[in-house]
Amino acid sequence: MEDRVTALGEIAWDVLQRMVREQLRRKPGGHLVEAGLSEIGLDLPLALKGPEADPATFSARLAERIDRVLDDEIQRAAVFRPGHAFCHRCVSAACEHSFPPSGRHVFVGYAPTGMPRWEDFAQVCLELHHPEVDRLYEDPPAFLTLVHDAATLRGNLLDAFQAPAYDLLGQVVAGFFQVRAREGEGRGVLAVTFQAAVSRPGAARLRFGLNILGRTSGGEPLELLWDRQESVPWTRAARWAQGALATMVRRAPRAGNGSLAAPDLERRVDGVLRGLARRLEHDQRGRARRTHHAEERHVSGERPTRKALDDIRDVRAEAILVDERNGTLVVPGERGRTHFFTTDGRLVSSVRYTREAIERKRKLGLWREAAGPEAEALLGKLRE
Repeated sequence: MEDRVTALGEIAWDVLQRMVREQLRRKPGGHLVEAGLSEIGLDLPLALKGPEADPATFSARLAERIDRVLDDEIQRAAVFRPGHAFCHRCVSAACEHSFPPSGRHVFVGYAPTGMPRWEDFAQVCLELHHPEVDRLYEDPPAFLTLVHDAATLRGNLLDAFQAPAYDLLGQVVAGFFQVRAREGEGRGVLAVTFQAAVSRPGAARLRFGLNILGRTSGGEPLELLWDRQESVPWTRAARWAQGALATMVRRAPRAGNGSLAAPDLERRVDGVLRGLARRLEHDQRGRARRTHHAEERHVSGERPTRKALDDIRDVRAEAILVDERNGTLVVPGERGRTHFFTTDGRLVSSVRYTREAIERKRKLGLWREAAGPEAEALLGKLRE
């Protein structure tokens, strides 16, 4: 009994960890706290009886509680409002000027009065006479990055409108990212702005961070993209850049008054932004290769679902398992492929499991060995 309770506790720990990471991954400012978030406090009643003792109700409340805690952590760490540009005219990042008008627009600098300016990414590349601009309109589109320094972005901003508590240090604009688009949204492409910024909250120390600005292809807040995508293409590069900015602050030499030396700060920020641009380009090339290889595997039948019949031909009856929760028959295959069949031989799904995951399910009694007649009956139907 003790082993089973311990195993269940380990599963609960693993599931909660994954739930927190997944919710954090969906937040535009999640990269700000991901590396340094060592624990969160959760206080949630667990109903054992009555109408509240329902998995869906508990799940919704748990997700809401985790969401609230993570939002608090992000706001404490943020130099800005995640997903919004700082507007010097309104002295806020919550005004109507603070976000791009579409998923193709990027930040191009401040107007004299401090209002953020946005332009279509392809138009920006065209005005710069970028040699690859025509390829932005191909299918799939080219992926281009541009690095802008602070002087370029703040060049038109009048001193009278400069908010003293916020400085934009530079940015990378990148596009086009390919994303899923709903019907009526047009091409599923996005351009995104990555800004390095610093705030001076009162007498507190300087706080550096990376902000990510953009909209979905339908013009919605960028966080909704996480609901459509299995993964967001800039996550890894943005996480690296946030960590690099934090490291830069700790290691940068100081002026006589203890502040960061301006020339060295500019050089270091430029290095981080160029490193971010390289990583974005590298990750996009990798995604393109993986997409091509996935298409080849699909055609050749190497995807788990297409490999189900091949695995059926090789499996022994004694290796087949039964999922006690729904009665499906579990057929293990090569390379972690695992196929689920109904008793009448219909394929339900195919996924990949590690050996440890399979053993854990057996240990908990979720999966058991199929009886001889059960396994033989399934193999008979599938091998007809």
